[in-house]
Amino acid sequence: MPVWIMRLVWRVKGKRRARLHLTNNQPSVEGILAGRWGGHYVVLTPTLLADGEMEVSGHVEVPSENVMLVQVLDK
Repeated sequence: MPVWIMRLVWRVKGKRRARLHLTNNQPSVEGILAGRWGGHYVVLTPTLLADGEMEVSGHVEVPSENVMLVQVLDK
């Protein structure tokens, strides 16, 4: 996804911290939810929540069929 689109969405929607709870005992992903495009949730500044927290640089795109629950932490 082009960076300019993510920046535009960020300005329109604002920051929304969310946690994506995944299926099949995969680690949850927490970060700033930019939106959902092409069947993927896009998370900026992601952190994987497994046994310990692990930050990932850049952004992640999680297929929507792997997401069981989207928890909005704050607006």
